[in-house]
Amino acid sequence: MAHGDPQPNDEVPNVPYGTVIGGDFMIIRPLRRGSMGAVYVAEQLSTAVPRALKIMRYDYVRDETLYKRFEREAQVCARIASDHVAQVIAAGVDRKMQLPWIAMELLDGQDLRDHIDEHGPLPPGEVLRVFEQLCHALGCAHDIGVVHRDLKPANIFMTRARRVGAPRLVKILDFGVARIAAEQLTLSGVPLGTMRWMAPEQALGESAVPASDVWSLGLLAFYVLTGRAFWRSPLKKDDDREVLRELCYDPIPIASARALELGVGERIPPGFSEWFALCVARSPAERFANASAAYAALTRSLPTG
Repeated sequence: MAHGDPQPNDEVPNVPYGTVIGGDFMIIRPLRRGSMGAVYVAEQLSTAVPRALKIMRYDYVRDETLYKRFEREAQVCARIASDHVAQVIAAGVDRKMQLPWIAMELLDGQDLRDHIDEHGPLPPGEVLRVFEQLCHALGCAHDIGVVHRDLKPANIFMTRARRVGAPRLVKILDFGVARIAAEQLTLSGVPLGTMRWMAPEQALGESAVPASDVWSLGLLAFYVLTGRAFWRSPLKKDDDREVLRELCYDPIPIASARALELGVGERIPPGFSEWFALCVARSPAERFANASAAYAALTRSLPTG
């Protein structure tokens, strides 16, 4: 290694510039950090192509359940037959440093959160184009029993397309907390995901199903149409109790009514509130069954112009 070993006491790995991971990926610079680890820009030495390299947290190496979840991310992404899932290049464990890693395509663009912050809410026709791609990826995942579990603006990437006729390509990031619906891989009773975007059953530590992602799709559609988050509870570090009360217990307002409260009522087109209500029904059985069904109904609820 060029500049010494990562610090073993760090909760999230801090890997110096020049470190070679897996014998082929040289760290260039940090990209972002998340709950499962850190993402770096790395050069793949065998091809001289820049990649995104995800490195797992140190404490996850010592936990068999979480370690298997990290391994599952590479396997899950490879099984989803959609160009709208970030491509996995390779995965493994660096034996010298005992660091699990996943190399992925390095995307050029910005996540949906940054896109909305910079450009503002999307018109209905653009929302449909984004959701067509988003729901293609999710629909393919749901078809093989995979639930994303953590759909949120930061995990949806708007990248520049490398083909004519499509200026923007939508990619879903981080199937790292994905769950095979028929398996019990996660720790019982431990919610995975981001409270503000997750379904009630997830927040209460229950099993996630494809309809759990549908709940998140409804919240995302409201967000991209209005530029505002649906829940009113303020974000507080290490305290999600107010958000939990809203999503699990308080009456859920009609989308158009909530938009009026937020001062963006004109952004909700006719018919959207009915679609939204079928995404955020508290019982998963009362929602659209999966992303494909939700998108088919959305095309009838939003104008295309």
